[in-house]
Amino acid sequence: MPRISTLFARLIARELSPLGDPWPALLKGLQLEANQILQQPQMPLQDFNRLLENALEASNDPGLGLRFGRHPNLMMSGEAMFAAIAAPNLMEVMQAIGDFSRLQAEYIEMEVWVGLKKLRLRARETSSLDSTRRTQHEVMILSLQNAIELVLGRPFTEGRYWFSFPEPEYSKRYEEAFHCPCEFDADSSGIDIPRSLTQAPSPYFNQALWERGRNNSLALMTELNSRDRQLYSQHILSLLRGKRPPLPDLNEVARHLALSERTLLRRLHEEQQSYRDLRLQVVMEWADHYLCDTDTSVEAIAALLGYQDAGNFRRAFRRHFQCTPNEYRDQQIQTGK
Repeated sequence: MPRISTLFARLIARELSPLGDPWPALLKGLQLEANQILQQPQMPLQDFNRLLENALEASNDPGLGLRFGRHPNLMMSGEAMFAAIAAPNLMEVMQAIGDFSRLQAEYIEMEVWVGLKKLRLRARETSSLDSTRRTQHEVMILSLQNAIELVLGRPFTEGRYWFSFPEPEYSKRYEEAFHCPCEFDADSSGIDIPRSLTQAPSPYFNQALWERGRNNSLALMTELNSRDRQLYSQHILSLLRGKRPPLPDLNEVARHLALSERTLLRRLHEEQQSYRDLRLQVVMEWADHYLCDTDTSVEAIAALLGYQDAGNFRRAFRRHFQCTPNEYRDQQIQTGK
């Protein structure tokens, strides 16, 4: 059974406390006591869903998530997220959130992609959230907004928020809660951040804390993912997607993960992956962006991606996409990408 940090349950209780003791109503139908939530770091998702359903009923406010979602920030969310805010800049902060978000909510998977114009973060749940899905997604996006604004030191207005549910009847309240335009009925919930903002330095940067927290979080993620064994390949893809071409070699990535090349290769082999294939996957994602979003020539794209010979790039591209770069560009133009 997936678990979630009890932080959110405690914030809900605080939000409802002006109405009196919130715990009897929140714990209705649950085999839990308030002290368990106040003293333990996590709780089962099934129990949290029920507690949140109770909170929505007790508050008679379908937009309750917009209220208690204002408060979570990285400094109160455990070592993994505290380590994220200690990263050097906004891009690394978002990468760390994406990499280690499951340490806060095991059922939420986030993917970060850094393109030519924007950083894109998208999230999906791997377990049912029942009737609380909209509220949980609202709180997730507000938590991300809080993290961005903690780094920037001001309201974040230049981006865009995406919600994978229809526009709610109380959407006018979004104008106050969210500082960027919101889109509904999206394929997945997430945020877009302009590329120009991603290098904004974090005033909380601490090299030692960042490295220690990253290594400790990686160890916790290894334990969490012990069943599917997909940790290192996912982490490397996230790392590579946060870099602009030419992408780093194996040695640089191994140093970033505080591993020897041999150990990293062995762990990727255990996941039936290779660094060469992971790197090529991201190179081809960049090729897609250059071909679809720019007028750059195929020869120039090959050079940008680190190919000394454009012919080698064309052959690799054909193996990956089953067509030439020019054919691919023409196809995307015709389909209106």
